[in-house]
Amino acid sequence: MLRRVWALIATATVLVVSGCQATQPESPVLPPVTDGDSAVVLQPVLRLSVGDCLMDQSTPIGGDLVNVPLIDCNEPHESEVFAEIVMEGTGFPGVDDVVNTAIASCMAEFADFVGVDYSSSTLDFSYYYPTPSSWAVGDRSIFCVAFDPGVLTEGTLEGSRR
Repeated sequence: MLRRVWALIATATVLVVSGCQATQPESPVLPPVTDGDSAVVLQPVLRLSVGDCLMDQSTPIGGDLVNVPLIDCNEPHESEVFAEIVMEGTGFPGVDDVVNTAIASCMAEFADFVGVDYSSSTLDFSYYYPTPSSWAVGDRSIFCVAFDPGVLTEGTLEGSRR
């Protein structure tokens, strides 16, 4: 179990990523908008939905993520969004607090989606979370994603009881 937690922390570090180059459809990206002051442009943020299936294992790391390759869940895929956790607050709470919230929240939501408790599952999870710069433009979403380590999945993981 401790190894899985450390793996999750390492995965979380990797998931603060930049835009993707992909041939599959990508998550919708909203165009930049202004906040009423023409000198300030607000950048788009990542938008995913529960049930979205992803090909995200090769997503490059680096900066803020605005899209990941989406794929039909009937096709082989690497992960599936199983929860969206919306954080509150005006000031960015810090990466450690966001990561701790992501781990606790995703672990709590895991059983509702998969059908078995995380500690009893053969599946694992990771997450995407707001960065200081995405938080500044209103991003408060943590997206929890389930995956079968080292295996492509066909169909949904919802209710798989694995």
